[in-house]
Amino acid sequence: MQQASMARVVSLVGSVLLGISAGAQTPQSPQTVRVTLLGTGSPSLSAERMGPCTLVEVGSEKLLFDAGRGCAIRLAQAHVSWRELTTVFLTHLHADHTFALTDLFLTGWILGRADPLDVRGPMGTKEMMASMIKGIDLDVATRLKSGMRLRQPPAYVTTEIEPGLVYERGGMKVTAFDVPHSMSPAFGYRIDANGRSIVLSGDTRYSETLIRNAQGVDVLVHEVVFGAATTEQQFITDAHTTPEQAAQVFAATKPKLAIYSHLILFGASADDVVAATQKVYKGRVEMGTDLTVIEVGDSINVRRPK
Repeated sequence: MQQASMARVVSLVGSVLLGISAGAQTPQSPQTVRVTLLGTGSPSLSAERMGPCTLVEVGSEKLLFDAGRGCAIRLAQAHVSWRELTTVFLTHLHADHTFALTDLFLTGWILGRADPLDVRGPMGTKEMMASMIKGIDLDVATRLKSGMRLRQPPAYVTTEIEPGLVYERGGMKVTAFDVPHSMSPAFGYRIDANGRSIVLSGDTRYSETLIRNAQGVDVLVHEVVFGAATTEQQFITDAHTTPEQAAQVFAATKPKLAIYSHLILFGASADDVVAATQKVYKGRVEMGTDLTVIEVGDSINVRRPK
């Protein structure tokens, strides 16, 4: 009897330690908004920085912004259930922001998701999704004929949105706004909930529209490009925001926290980006890493993976 009790205690302790080591989510206040930078990279291949993908959680609402390469893996590492994912918002339709949509659609269904995948994005989203899903028709058909034949086939819903209020539920509001990029339309997003506010810049050059929508926000997640680009790479720099330009945005909006994501670095380091920013802006600026968690409540806490 004592041995059985001891075994249960050991098992329980082991489970707790396993959850901690795996980065299991800590309990949060119902008023807290949690932002997880799932992927902070660029089209460059990196195991440390997956493609652009940001998760915003408010209560039971789990909103995904962009779905870059490796997004599905990062969701699993963040312990986010496929069944709980509410809606996917796309900033624009460049492939490095959409690579994982097929993965989210099919793998989610394989792992038990029954609800349709809800995808909202700019004009062209419906055609893009239809083409992506067409590419896995044979896979779905063979699974339905075999062990998954009693399951409903996977489904998705696409909505093409325009600037303005694009989502409202349970006191949460998501507003899209135009930003200048090499592809148009391209959006940034503002999320308001529980008296907290988050702005995601999306891919953008220096933007007065972004500044208007980000006044006094709690957290501003902003993209950045920095380093010695070659002549062939200059078009990339021209479509994005340098640290000096981002610093001007931060100075004009005064966020409680400015944090970089979607890092396009031509030989530069994270320290280089922060140093260049702080020459112009003296407020709180941090570099995002994959699986960085930002908890926005009475204070703003940043937790990084160990």
